[in-house]
Amino acid sequence: MIKKWFAAGTIGAALTLSACGSDTTEVNEEQDTTASESVEETEEEVGEAEEEPAEEQAAEEETEESEAGKRSNPVAVGETKVVDITIFDNESNSYEGKAEITVNSVTRGEEAWEEIQSTNEFNEEPAEGHEYLMADVTATLVEAETEDYAWYVDAMNFSFIGSDGSPYDWTSVVVEPELNGEVYEGGTLDGKVVNMVKQDDPILLVFEDGNWDNVFFSTEE
Repeated sequence: MIKKWFAAGTIGAALTLSACGSDTTEVNEEQDTTASESVEETEEEVGEAEEEPAEEQAAEEETEESEAGKRSNPVAVGETKVVDITIFDNESNSYEGKAEITVNSVTRGEEAWEEIQSTNEFNEEPAEGHEYLMADVTATLVEAETEDYAWYVDAMNFSFIGSDGSPYDWTSVVVEPELNGEVYEGGTLDGKVVNMVKQDDPILLVFEDGNWDNVFFSTEE
């Protein structure tokens, strides 16, 4: 009888150990599967985190490159740029507006001097090592907060910036037609902007808008 009990107990213990071993194996397999899934999710999250900054950086670079009007990316000759402008009434009250500016064409060197000289014989001859640069400009007031007051446009609204980043002093020149006048909403003004510059110096025309921000226009056709 004791041997039977002992044998039965031994068999029972073996079955119990076997069951425990099976449960332990299943737990270990579940833990391994969970750990593997966790590693895969972590790798995916890291990959997504690495891709997002790269995509954002690419988008920012594309925006910077496409934003014409900066010194690094001036508005090309023949292309139109919308700028913010300010209109003042007789009491110096200000009104906001938007204008389109286009540098239609650029003439410089001997060709420009011949036209300038023929316009007025008293125009100053270019100094040694210098030449005239003449830009034909169109300005259109497309939007304004007021219809009662005009936007005053003048050649002096533009600056001539040399390749070294320095502005040129203005040379008084009589040209026809000069960019100078008043336009109301919907109106357009055409005229020439002229100055004496160094020969072969790449020049940028700069218009200061109503927000005190410089808008750069190329003179290279």
